[in-house]
Amino acid sequence: MEEAIDQAQRLDTYYNEHGKPLGPLHGLPISIKDHIQVAGASSSQGCIISISPDSQDSDIVAILRRQGAVIYCKTNQPQSMMHLESDSHWGRVLNPFNVHLSAGGSTGGEAALIAMKASVLGIGTDIGGSIRGPSAFCGIYGFKATSNTLPMTGYIKGAPPPALLNISLSTGPMCRSLRDMDLFMKCVLSAKPHLLDPNVVPSTWTGLGTLLNRRLKVGIISNDGFIEPQPPVKRAVSWVKSALSNSKLASLGEVKDFKVFGAREAWNQVLRLYSPDGGQLTKKGIASSGEPVHPLTEWILKDAEPFGVRTALDLTLLHKQRDDFRLAFAKSWNDQDVDVVIGPSFVGPACAHDTAFYWSYTSLYNLVDYPGVVIPTPIRAESGEQYDKDYIPLSDACLRVKQLWEGGDFVGAPVNLQVVARRHHDNELFGALQILKHILDLP
Repeated sequence: MEEAIDQAQRLDTYYNEHGKPLGPLHGLPISIKDHIQVAGASSSQGCIISISPDSQDSDIVAILRRQGAVIYCKTNQPQSMMHLESDSHWGRVLNPFNVHLSAGGSTGGEAALIAMKASVLGIGTDIGGSIRGPSAFCGIYGFKATSNTLPMTGYIKGAPPPALLNISLSTGPMCRSLRDMDLFMKCVLSAKPHLLDPNVVPSTWTGLGTLLNRRLKVGIISNDGFIEPQPPVKRAVSWVKSALSNSKLASLGEVKDFKVFGAREAWNQVLRLYSPDGGQLTKKGIASSGEPVHPLTEWILKDAEPFGVRTALDLTLLHKQRDDFRLAFAKSWNDQDVDVVIGPSFVGPACAHDTAFYWSYTSLYNLVDYPGVVIPTPIRAESGEQYDKDYIPLSDACLRVKQLWEGGDFVGAPVNLQVVARRHHDNELFGALQILKHILDLP
């Protein structure tokens, strides 16, 4: 915090001397997820042994500083970073709307801070839902860009999670308005980060100003064919479908039901792809410091153990299965002829602590690498909500999700929805959001 105050004072001096701001983010306080390097601070991968001082800024932090941002704090993440509960050596993040519920993960500290208006804007990462999940749990905006849209040099020190061999990590902003998401993207990409990091795909950001020049075709997802969402989420889907189906809006777009291709298979694939080392890196890291293994970390490791350490041939075959799935998913999307889809961002609102077992509604889009934004709705979880009387579970996981709902207290939890576009259609996604903003009265 002392460094942040000093930085803010230097910005004041600059303004007084030059009569203009340093950049478009002049004086804006921005919070940063713990594993992202910030010079003068320390970073970790969610366990004690991984804590080390940062000697320099990550690329994205350096860009934000040059545009006037004030980096003032780092925020909590899960032990090992690979699940949806931000409970680490720093403690557990609580949901601002209901402390009995999770704030999500892996960027849960950011989500809670922004929801409480203790931060204006933050940066998250997402390999299975780690921006979108916590943003949804806390009722804010979160954007997972197509991978390699934004720079990530300096995000992870030491050995990166083995999951990165198989599924691309994405990054993006978390905030309380579409405008702020758009501003973040414009500021970062205007710095031409691809010139420093050749992994970044060169692109020009048009964002909310993107013109589609056609009627918007929206697919509505009621469920993914694998897990029926809990009652408040079903109400949110009904709300958005009703709002978009208004006959007065026919000239703006077309609304249709969308059937998700292969959600169960996608979930099975990502579980195999997340831990090609059988969880060995995480196990050894935690054991070396003697810290306790947290419940969801234990669950992740238990899922990883049966697969063991993968050989090069194993990974080659897994990549073939992944790429075949991507082709089939794209064909299904094209056959259904939509520009974007809107549906659940999680199986329910925020879940009870240590019960974030199924994030198939977000991890699907990591597998196919499609960009997604979670948006707030006016829906809140209410007391006494029940499943439909004719409910039939779609899977064992679906039944367990119902049991978690019936045994929990979710009153007051916000419900977000997820808007997704094709891979590398990030600008078109924001063009669609600009249209949806006026229809859904989005902030």
